[in-house]
Amino acid sequence: MAAPLRYALTGLLWAAMGLIYLPLLPAAVQLLTPAFSPGNWQSLFSDPQLWQATLATLISTLTAVFGALIIAFCVVAALWPSRGWQRLAVRLPLMLAVPHVAFASAALLLFAEGGWLFRQFPQLTPPIDRYGIGLGLTLAVKESVFLLWAMYALLGEKRLAEQSLTLRSQGYGRWQCLAWIILPQLLPQLRVVLLATTAWTLSAVDVALILGPGNPPTLAVLAWQWLSQGNEQQQALGALVCLLLLFLLATLMLLAHLLWRLFRTQIPDFGGVRHSRAFALPGIALSGLLSLSGLLCVVTLALLADGEMATTDNIAASLWLGLASASIGVVLCLLWLEFGAKRFTAWVWLPLVLPALPLAAGQYQLALLSFQDGEWLTVLWGHLLWVVPWMLFILQPAWQRLDPRLTTIARTLGWSRWRGFWLMKCPLLLRPLLAALAVGFSVSIAQYLPTVWLSAGRIATLTTEAVALSSGGSTPMLAAEALWQLLLPGMIFLAVALMLRIVGHYRQGLR
Repeated sequence: MAAPLRYALTGLLWAAMGLIYLPLLPAAVQLLTPAFSPGNWQSLFSDPQLWQATLATLISTLTAVFGALIIAFCVVAALWPSRGWQRLAVRLPLMLAVPHVAFASAALLLFAEGGWLFRQFPQLTPPIDRYGIGLGLTLAVKESVFLLWAMYALLGEKRLAEQSLTLRSQGYGRWQCLAWIILPQLLPQLRVVLLATTAWTLSAVDVALILGPGNPPTLAVLAWQWLSQGNEQQQALGALVCLLLLFLLATLMLLAHLLWRLFRTQIPDFGGVRHSRAFALPGIALSGLLSLSGLLCVVTLALLADGEMATTDNIAASLWLGLASASIGVVLCLLWLEFGAKRFTAWVWLPLVLPALPLAAGQYQLALLSFQDGEWLTVLWGHLLWVVPWMLFILQPAWQRLDPRLTTIARTLGWSRWRGFWLMKCPLLLRPLLAALAVGFSVSIAQYLPTVWLSAGRIATLTTEAVALSSGGSTPMLAAEALWQLLLPGMIFLAVALMLRIVGHYRQGLR
């Protein structure tokens, strides 16, 4: 590629990435401006909802994160390495395709007051959940699939399998192997994944609106309600709650670091009592539960939909936004990996490790200032702030594993950088490329806050309609909207799996 053309392409790439990540700046300004007023803090701390909302947020977040870790590690201890682990790994992408809103809607229709369970057994009384325990348990099951998916990539290291096999051959049990071999090497590599899980759980608005608690709600819902008001004082309180969410995230990460250091001091020197007959039933049962949870979600929504059909406009809007954002995202990610900066790029991952609420508020401020709210392209731009980093999260490890000697050979044969990128690197990345497309589509389908705020109520998707119906509406219509929100990503993942199978049939090296 000629130097002027490469410089122009690099400039356009930086401009596109800057436009997508521009909301980080107004989000920071909107958060910090009210923080310098002591009166705002006094009003926030005197609000009667704050402390109950904070307690519910902490309980639901800790339940979700620690519950997901316990489920994931129980499954790893029971199944890895075995054929059962490989069978579970094959099903993980389909379980990941289940959106949070669809999963939460199924849980609501099953276990909430007036749900299927309590209609079948009227003598049972649903407990009053003021602390978000149900929210935390639901998210724990859903997020454990994401953690297992990340662990599957890390547990493929041959050295780790050899160490575990050596320890097991000496008579130590599977739980000792988990505590002494797997955890010390796995947890440091899961830092970003755990940080992203905690940040998302803290700021989850859509799932918290569906599952509660209701009054007072979690901090994320409280901030969303205040930021949506036209009153300047309430908007300032909403910004302060977003800062409080960031403080809670930093505090939880600090506590996790201290617990990790304490755990490291307790790791024994592989001498002592052997527990070779470890109890594997919990892990096997949990793996079966995870496999059935997605199927149970589909069956529940299909039965309760009772033949109702989701609104065609909502399906078309969700499908268009998902396909457009995934297509734009994959082009930007590939160009960024090839022509983007190689250092000082930590800002690319900020949407994954920061609560989504202040970022969506920053997008809304820019849309209002530019008079672009309510436009399709504005909503698409809002989705890209989360679609692009998630697709990069899929593509970057595969990109880094490419052998640099291939590029050297291509250059010695006279290939230009662009030709090597297009004819050599892209075909080698076909599997992660298709996986990134499916993940980008699923992430776009799940976006609630950017769609609600940037569309100004003019564009409805399956996600926004399902959340709206969850607060009171037709049960069959809620089930139908949630079912289609689940089916669209599922069909994309199945199409990707079929394409990979076809490609693997004709290209043996990609199997």
